[in-house]
Amino acid sequence: MLAKVDSRGRLYLPKELRRGLSREVYLVMVEGGVLIVPKPEDPLKELEDIGKKLPDVPVDELRKEILSEAEKIAGE
Repeated sequence: MLAKVDSRGRLYLPKELRRGLSREVYLVMVEGGVLIVPKPEDPLKELEDIGKKLPDVPVDELRKEILSEAEKIAGE
């Protein structure tokens, strides 16, 4: 779907896309473009739900794994 940006930098989102979005969104720069992510009604609850899905691994091990992945990505 094609969207237009006006001379002031405002992005017009077609009605079909706006239906699924909340009043606030996060704009995330990704390789090749911008990702629009709706802000959850309750961000803390959302993080809690994500946390429950994490493997039962000590935080130190998770931290090491995250740093290792970040170093791999940075080296690409």
